Amino acid sequence: MNRKTADKLLAQTRENYNSFAKDFSQTRNYLWPEMKSLASDYSKAGDKVLDIGCGNGRFYPFFQEKGVKYVGIDNSKELVAIAREKFPKVDFIVGDALCLPFAENEFDVAVAFAVLHHIPSRDYRAKFFSEARRVLKPGGILIVTVWDLRLFSMARLKQWKRLKNFIKSQIKIALGLEKFDFGDFFIPWQNKYPRYVHSFSFGELRSLAADSGFAIERSGTARSGSKEGNLYIIAKKLQNK
Repeated sequence: MNRKTADKLLAQTRENYNSFAKDFSQTRNYLWPEMKSLASDYSKAGDKVLDIGCGNGRFYPFFQEKGVKYVGIDNSKELVAIAREKFPKVDFIVGDALCLPFAENEFDVAVAFAVLHHIPSRDYRAKFFSEARRVLKPGGILIVTVWDLRLFSMARLKQWKRLKNFIKSQIKIALGLEKFDFGDFFIPWQNKYPRYVHSFSFGELRSLAADSGFAIERSGTARSGSKEGNLYIIAKKLQNK
């Protein structure tokens, strides 16, 4: 994917989330137990934690209970406005995950729940990891989750419409009829706003992290009952790269 197309998709995603921020926020009022478990194992009282793609701030209460210093950042000004209204004393920032407004070695832990699959092109996804690494302290932990959009996962969950759209999009990409990369397609919100998403494999996630100077601590699938699941990786910043 060329940079012009990727930039257009990034802008479209940001504006989409600004447009439906209020309705979207109402569907994001709790944290899956599986996500709590991941974050709980790798954060402790006194840590400074960065929530990349914080949205409406729904993860803050969990981190507050952990006794960490929390900072949230999101490129949707409308979602950040909702987060600030809900938690007026918390540090929520409007900013870009590809150009984080923080110093090097500032955070002990960074989390990015359901963010990376909205970032187009391998170059920008690599930039996401390099920026996260830059702001983490040596030995700092990065926790990343993405929607599990693999073919067999969608088939198992009987998401036939999504599966059909994915297959159609991949055929067009293979034939050179689309400007996107393999694994790219769109999942609409409320049948109105097209949302760009990328379907990751574990191999791609691990490769991006390793190439950016992380060591993989753990990876797997987090699923809540029969609901859609997430792939996750937990990576540690290497000190000598």
